[in-house]
Order: sequence, then structure tokens, then C-alpha cells
Amino acid sequence: MKVAVRALNERGDSIDGPTSEDIRKLLNELSAKNRFLILERSDAENSEYYMQAYRQDDGTYRLEHREGGADAHFQTACRDIRVLTQAFTMWMYRISGWRDAFHWEAWRETPTGDVG
Repeated sequence: MKVAVRALNERGDSIDGPTSEDIRKLLNELSAKNRFLILERSDAENSEYYMQAYRQDDGTYRLEHREGGADAHFQTACRDIRVLTQAFTMWMYRISGWRDAFHWEAWRETPTGDVG
């Protein structure tokens, strides 16, 4: 199934309509020199519909999602790349329940949150 999503990372790699395998590969390639992966919805009403993972120095991930504006920008933390991959894939295909593995809070500069 083709999705209206674009994936891009810090290295500049970009994939329009990625597959779940593409997402798994891109997330597993996150490193100190390629810290983030962003999925953007191309069928949304504005450019503020996205999910992002940022690999931190300790190997954990800061996970964010935004749904249209600053008042709908949330964050959490994740230690398990498999859980992260599942959340990204479910978000991409609009499968309900993708938020359930995490404790989400309103976005701010310094994250807290707990792991999935």
C-alpha cells in the first residue's frame, strides 16, 4: 500500500511513500552521524503533521509527533528500537494504537517521558 508520507534523515536520504521495511532500515541506521528520522504527511492540511525520532548520545531515542500546530506537539522517550519501529509504521499507515506504548507529554526543549 502506497502511503502519502515522506521519510527523511539527517544524511539527506529521502523516500516518498516508504514501506515498513524502509522505515525499519532507516531507524536502524540512526547513529551519532545520522541522528534523526522524520516522517512527514504529504496529504495533511499543512506541513506540521509529522513524527520524528532523534537518537541521543546514550542510545535512547527522543520521539515526537505533531498534529497540525504547536498545541498538538508531543514527546516521549524510547529505548527499544523494535517498539520505535512499530510506532513509526503504525503512524505511517494510520493504524490506531500507535501511541499506546508510550507516556506522552506536551513538547518542550528538555524531554523527560518514559520508555517503550
